[in-house]
Amino acid sequence: MNDSDLIKVNEAAHILGFKQRRKIDQLIKKGSLKTYSKNNSKQIWLSRTEVFNLPIPLPVPPTPELINSYIKK
Repeated sequence: MNDSDLIKVNEAAHILGFKQRRKIDQLIKKGSLKTYSKNNSKQIWLSRTEVFNLPIPLPVPPTPELINSYIKK
């Protein structure tokens, strides 16, 4: 993994719109995000690419248009 792609957990939380890192910790625990390490660093690092490539969740509740678009497929 290229060190320039690695970001801190707090930055990942900010990118995803979370105020706290707890949601990121949950994504790590579920296996949705993989952790990385850097030489001489005790912090947990995440891939910026993996953070940006996370699937976008559906709105809750889903809009009728969204439901209809999935039914037509």
